Amino acid sequence: MASFIITFREALEAVLIVSIIFAFLNTNKLSSYKKHVYLGITLGIVSSIIFGMILGTLEEHFAEAFEGIFSLIGAFLITTLILWLHKNKNFGKEIQNKLNSSLNKNFGITLILLVTVNILREGFETVIFLSAIPGDASIIYAILGIVVAVVLGYLLYIGILKVNISIFFTVTNVLLILFAAGLIAYGIHELQEAGWFPIIIEHIYDINSFINEKGTFGGFLKTLFGYNGNPSLIEFIAYWTYLIPSMFFAFRKKEIKNNLNQ
Repeated sequence: MASFIITFREALEAVLIVSIIFAFLNTNKLSSYKKHVYLGITLGIVSSIIFGMILGTLEEHFAEAFEGIFSLIGAFLITTLILWLHKNKNFGKEIQNKLNSSLNKNFGITLILLVTVNILREGFETVIFLSAIPGDASIIYAILGIVVAVVLGYLLYIGILKVNISIFFTVTNVLLILFAAGLIAYGIHELQEAGWFPIIIEHIYDINSFINEKGTFGGFLKTLFGYNGNPSLIEFIAYWTYLIPSMFFAFRKKEIKNNLNQ
């Protein structure tokens, strides 16, 4: 489930950006430049795969410390992503403005770079997030997430499907915040096992008899939200220190925007 949500969210962002660019080319009768977009998509995907292979090689040599570090990096990237989306509500218009300003300045190269960088960014984040999932990421569900995102993006592009993108991103932002909080707790847990962080109090409580983290439901919560039935003191503090302000910020920003609109 975590693998599906991650790849679906990241792939959909990439698909929406590409759709915006295609719509711009169609509107301005610049269809001849679509080959540059396809080249950018190819370069972005290939670069992401190469990065994933390099990361996989590193993971084999560093185990617990690797998982801990990349869990924290994943949480940081999720947070910056959410902040960026809050700040850039009209990123579609911004992309079109960039394209307009570069029409007479090596437009083909600009298209290739714009698409490549955006695909690579989403690919980079996807690889980091999947690497940070507690346990093993599901390749099948990861691929399924990409396929569903591409199909959904295409249906949106041709106008068959109508979806409130704002509501979609609000819901997925909440899921990502929960996921990031879990990554922080899991990252600290792994670094404690690697001896990089002090433990202080190893288990401040133990509810595994109620919801076992190694059981079906507990394993689902652990993979998606970093659930730990017997967390250490530092894990517990880090989880709630991140989660509460992040949730408040996510909903507070929406409230402020609604008040301004009124």
